[in-house]
Amino acid sequence: MQLWGKTAGGKQRYRCSNCQTTAIVRRPDSRQRVYQKLFVEWLTDSTRLVSLAKRNHCTVRTLRNHFTKLWEYEPKPDMWPSRIVAIDSVGVVRRVLVALVIQDVERSKPVWWQFAPYETFGHWLLVFRTMRERGICPNYAVSDGQRGLTKALVAIWPKIKHQRCLIHIDRQARAWLTRSPQTAAGQSLLALVDQLFDIRTRRQKRRWLRSYRRWRKKHDGFLKERTEGILTKRQWWYTHRKLRAVRSLITNSLPHLFTFVSYPQVPRTSNHVEGGINSRLKDLLRIPPRFTSPTSSGPNGLVFGETTGPKTNTKFPLTPFCQNLLLF
Repeated sequence: MQLWGKTAGGKQRYRCSNCQTTAIVRRPDSRQRVYQKLFVEWLTDSTRLVSLAKRNHCTVRTLRNHFTKLWEYEPKPDMWPSRIVAIDSVGVVRRVLVALVIQDVERSKPVWWQFAPYETFGHWLLVFRTMRERGICPNYAVSDGQRGLTKALVAIWPKIKHQRCLIHIDRQARAWLTRSPQTAAGQSLLALVDQLFDIRTRRQKRRWLRSYRRWRKKHDGFLKERTEGILTKRQWWYTHRKLRAVRSLITNSLPHLFTFVSYPQVPRTSNHVEGGINSRLKDLLRIPPRFTSPTSSGPNGLVFGETTGPKTNTKFPLTPFCQNLLLF
């Protein structure tokens, strides 16, 4: 065999010196890798199937046939012991499916993930129990403090050190207080929330806690003010409900608010999973539709794919794996 130029597609051509015939080397494994790469590009980018087909000198139907086979593959998380994990969830299909993600902070890789219809105590308990059975017993955890998550975390690992994500507290407090509070109590509380990110040492922690206790004592009467109802079903309600909500948010978070001060290796936020994985998933869900609205054309009325035009329907029926995710 000797080299004999290249084909129009750019592949190396070989010629047999005995029979004078030419041929190219075909490797099924290389071809499979090419389609896997195209599949990942289509799934994680805004590239359309028509553009992919034109660029790779094939038809949309060819890509569709190969991509349909790849849906049967279910990725598995890498299992290894993790000391510090960041825990969070991200919505995949609104009111239908969420992804529960656990990220190894030190390796910046997901340790475990699972799909569920809602973020509840039962689903988090199942996730943590599976992790424990597979030998994953973290010493520290960072989360947004969701009630079911925290309860399940303590139920599976009673001695784990839990850090409440400061970003979530700051975000929720600003949503309730607004950027420009109109009351002196609100302005003082917003200043205290801003100071959370400046705390590094035990002295700063004690100073902040004293300031917070003074704020509560000073504005206790103000927060107890009531509004009397006239011609309403309710006789009265607290006038400053948003301020009271922020106070409850901080007070309930205090046991897990400054774990990072005693254990410097623990991050203050869950950005390792919120910004590293979840933000990318949210970006993918915003690109030209991969999940389409339910129709009767797919199994159980569920379709995954895209529509490239009135004459070329390139929707993919959901495989059993994807159906199980949505119908979990």
